[in-house]
Amino acid sequence: MADLLGAAPAFLAPQLLRAFGHPGAVRAAAALRERLEGTVPAPDRPLQEPYSIRCTPQLLGAAEASLGYAGRVIADDLGGISDNPLFFAEDDLVAHGGNFFGQPVAFAADLLSITATQLGNLAERQLDLLVDPHRNGGLPPMLAAGPGRQHGVQGVQLAATATVAAMRRDAVPASVQSLPTNGHNQDIVPFGTQAALTAMAQAERLRWLHGSLAVALRQGAHLSGVHSTQRRTGAPRCLAVLERISAVVAPVDPDRPLDADIRRAAEVLDELADPDAFACHHEEQQP
Repeated sequence: MADLLGAAPAFLAPQLLRAFGHPGAVRAAAALRERLEGTVPAPDRPLQEPYSIRCTPQLLGAAEASLGYAGRVIADDLGGISDNPLFFAEDDLVAHGGNFFGQPVAFAADLLSITATQLGNLAERQLDLLVDPHRNGGLPPMLAAGPGRQHGVQGVQLAATATVAAMRRDAVPASVQSLPTNGHNQDIVPFGTQAALTAMAQAERLRWLHGSLAVALRQGAHLSGVHSTQRRTGAPRCLAVLERISAVVAPVDPDRPLDADIRRAAEVLDELADPDAFACHHEEQQP
């Protein structure tokens, strides 16, 4: 996104992120700087980019911290014993308790849902930025190849806003929605299973949003010529990603249903999430 629009990478300055005080944001900024190496800022971009670009390392760093916490909680839970009662022969003890009470994982799952939702907000806002001719560096409205005659990715953008709305609704914590049952023996419950199932659904929605954004970026690259192998400026790693997406998603001209393209783009992003797999593929493409 930043490379395609020509955003200046000053928002990723190491000094700036160190001053923020959160290690995850420092790591996120370092990863983004690496990917944006070689980018050429556009002269007509604003001094301060919208938050959906400028605050990306802070948001991604916070997401990393949340995922790390949830991972530790889940690992602890998997290593624990949840039966009831428990028998401790060495102490001649039969202990009746509540180790089955999955409150830690319920809280963690709700945190995963909230984190996915904010990442979904980021993807949807970046998509909105990309289709807005007043903010996208002169690209046509809705990235339509024939403005006024075609819709471009308008349907994708509408579906993205609906998806984010659904994610926001489901981000309400399940872990505090306790209802008594079993004759009030189970008078408070963590609803951990519901929280976990919601977190899984949120992850699938986030994947759809990222696929949608990838399709829009591919269309924006097509309209600006960034996808061309003749391009001499820009970040090579960003260009490599665009080329991977372009290999499975054709330009939107004329209009067509884009649901299959979104799924294909999401599959490419799944592959790129494995750094080793991406590095091998990138090396194979070198002349």
